[in-house]
Amino acid sequence: MNFKELLSQLEEHLGAHQFPVNPAATTIKNVFDGSPLHHDMMTGLVRAIYVSNACRRLTDPVSLDNTLHALAPIRQEALRSTATDVDLYRLLDDLGVALNEIFADTRAPIKVAAPVRRTAEIIPLSAYRRQRFLKSSA
Repeated sequence: MNFKELLSQLEEHLGAHQFPVNPAATTIKNVFDGSPLHHDMMTGLVRAIYVSNACRRLTDPVSLDNTLHALAPIRQEALRSTATDVDLYRLLDDLGVALNEIFADTRAPIKVAAPVRRTAEIIPLSAYRRQRFLKSSA
């Protein structure tokens, strides 16, 4: 997954009011289409993700580990601040969940179906049914 795809996925998970991505963006400076609800935090987060993944273009690849490392100091700062409101707490939690879900989709292992066994199965009969079968055949 590249940086621009990650931003589009975050917009889909968080909503355009929290993360309004400009699909025609060519640089990090014009990545937002409008202003996010928590503008300073979001612009700082986008820049931190960009830097921690060593991106030079919007099409450079990103990883979950580097992205979470970028989120951690911003999250810690917001959690320690006495001026942080409930909406920002919720946004930070939603952001962590969204990142895990986005990268889980790209890491999903391909499941190989178990081979179908075409052998006969032996089904044990209960003791009552065995006695009934023995009486009727005698």
